[in-house]
Amino acid sequence: MSTDRTITRRGLTALGLGGIAGAALAAPAHAADDSGEDRRAQIAAAEPVATVADLREKAGTAHGETVYLVGYFTATPGRGGGLLFWDEESTEDDNGGTVFAVTGTATGRWKRQAESRVDLTWFGWSGTGTADPEDASADSDLLQAAVDALPSGGTVAIGPGLVLLRTTVNVLRVPITFAGAGHSDNLETGTQIVVDTTDADGFLLTGVRGGGFRDLQIRGLELEGGSLIRTERAGPEPEDGNYMLAFSHVRFRDGYNGTTLRGCNTVRFQNCVWNTFTGEYVVLLNGVADDTRADPIEFVQCGIAAGSGNHATDNVIVDGLGGSLKFIATAILFGRHGLWMRNTTGSAALPKFVYFEGGGFENTYGYSVLLERGAQAQFANAYISTDGELDLVRVGPDFVGGVTFAGCVIRGAGRNGIDFASRRLNVSGCLIGNNGRTAHVDFGRSLSGLADNGDGAVRVTTADPHGWETGDRVTVYDVAGADAVNSKWTVTVIDDDSFDLQGSEFTGSPSGGAAYRHGAGVSIREGATRVVLTGNGVGGFVGDGTNRQDYAFVTASPDVLVSANDFNGNHAGGLLMKATPTAETRISGNKGTGDVDGWFSARVGGAVANGALDFGNNLFVAGQHVTVVKAAHAIDAGSCKVRFAVDGDAATGPLTVGQEAAVQTISGIAYVDGSAAPKRIGLLVEDASADAAGLTVQFGYRLAG
Repeated sequence: MSTDRTITRRGLTALGLGGIAGAALAAPAHAADDSGEDRRAQIAAAEPVATVADLREKAGTAHGETVYLVGYFTATPGRGGGLLFWDEESTEDDNGGTVFAVTGTATGRWKRQAESRVDLTWFGWSGTGTADPEDASADSDLLQAAVDALPSGGTVAIGPGLVLLRTTVNVLRVPITFAGAGHSDNLETGTQIVVDTTDADGFLLTGVRGGGFRDLQIRGLELEGGSLIRTERAGPEPEDGNYMLAFSHVRFRDGYNGTTLRGCNTVRFQNCVWNTFTGEYVVLLNGVADDTRADPIEFVQCGIAAGSGNHATDNVIVDGLGGSLKFIATAILFGRHGLWMRNTTGSAALPKFVYFEGGGFENTYGYSVLLERGAQAQFANAYISTDGELDLVRVGPDFVGGVTFAGCVIRGAGRNGIDFASRRLNVSGCLIGNNGRTAHVDFGRSLSGLADNGDGAVRVTTADPHGWETGDRVTVYDVAGADAVNSKWTVTVIDDDSFDLQGSEFTGSPSGGAAYRHGAGVSIREGATRVVLTGNGVGGFVGDGTNRQDYAFVTASPDVLVSANDFNGNHAGGLLMKATPTAETRISGNKGTGDVDGWFSARVGGAVANGALDFGNNLFVAGQHVTVVKAAHAIDAGSCKVRFAVDGDAATGPLTVGQEAAVQTISGIAYVDGSAAPKRIGLLVEDASADAAGLTVQFGYRLAG
């Protein structure tokens, strides 16, 4: 071995070095232009070697000597070849790709001209994705060797073809980027990494600071466990976590679990797609402990889909501490739940801060959005739909932060569009309709028995589990022997296949029949607080599915502010108030509810005669428009008819007043335009009986501008 590290003139020529200074370089090709004239000169001057097998039988004659490897194998010339130089002092291990030992030569190695980028073909990758069934590694060892060849990080280039993994590829503490030749929707083109690891992970990234995946497809092959990619901490210190991982144009498919993110910070997925997973989830954040939190995580223009047939696989789960989860123009499809925030880690810390803008949820079979534990979730300009029998959005009592929906379309739930049991809900500018889809005989539960529940009410037993909850509204139909049971009821659930009908009375000998469940646009549960619903359209959509939504808004909590909503287009009505109003109850200015902004009132304490009367609280409508929509009235004795009058002329049809207090909706709404000039308003009494006395009349109005 040379002690002064001189190299031959032939070596200088082959390497394209311009001066003697290059003689001291361990990897002299770094100083050369790897494309162009220098590259061609290097190849022309280098001695050709046919295969790696031949290379391992040929020792170099001088430090810096170069050879040109024609191909890794005889059958594939040009694949895995390239320039190599002789490092006469090296004793590195042969890694099968960038360093090659020579048989019988202890010191001296052939090396690739590589700094931060290696090609998987350099390690003997054939691209066919085939291997002997007894080969426990297939291409795993090759890909692992390529990773290990970049001890300070870099890029592993993977051209078109299939990479077959049978063991987990580990990346520890170095930023490695796996760069393919294009992601694809089919199984033949682009770069395909096929994970055939049974129940182990495909890739495990541990304490990695940088790197990621781009322009390739990662798919599983009949997997029974594990994730296609999983991240973990390398230790307890802050620098032991994963940081700044980037995934761009990657297709994940046909796995058990998709991506498990633990112990990581600042991870971005851009233009990535997940599809067809049969395990517990597609994407999971944390799920173990506080020190394995994953945040912030971003999904930008991605598609996440468990698959149309995988009804038990959840799409995105945030479990335990973590969050700062951002979805931008991302679609979440199929599977069971779309987005699930929960905490099963045993820690008191909560998942927090989910922001979802654009994109949306479709075709889920559970809840599109399930917020069980956590704080703060915001949804803007999103489309939220489902194919299941449950709610689109379910917020449990243990979700302690605020939830906001702005400019969203929330439609097609089996039950309620939004079901809320927590604190601080704000819904504005949304279209919420065509929910309660299962309120139809096609979704009926057959009844196997009806009996006295022991307190005189009807207890219903279903032939199969009903899946309903206490407080649900159901319609019972086709019961024989007790016609009164065939009606709409609120239920108290006893167990999976029985429930009581609240307020019912057991009579007769009922048998047979069935029941189905109703749903509303927004349902607020008892105990919920600080609910705000403003500026929404909550009702049926024409030409966009079937509308079976019974009410726009149902609340068992009095702490609600509901204003300026359009509640038209619901089968039973706009509003169902199941709580006693309190000082925190504010409901006004909504269409489709019959509510009014105020009342014009008149009172005659004694005898009542025909003629005009003034209202006691208002004489004029001035500077605004009002519409008179309903009347409440009663008379102590006798009878009469009344009309609403404008400037002394009748503006409504006659309303008959009797001794029983009544409320009537005015069919021909009176419109009063006081914007240009004040309009005198009052009451006209007609057809008063001789004994008429003690008249009270109120006309309800709405402000119209």
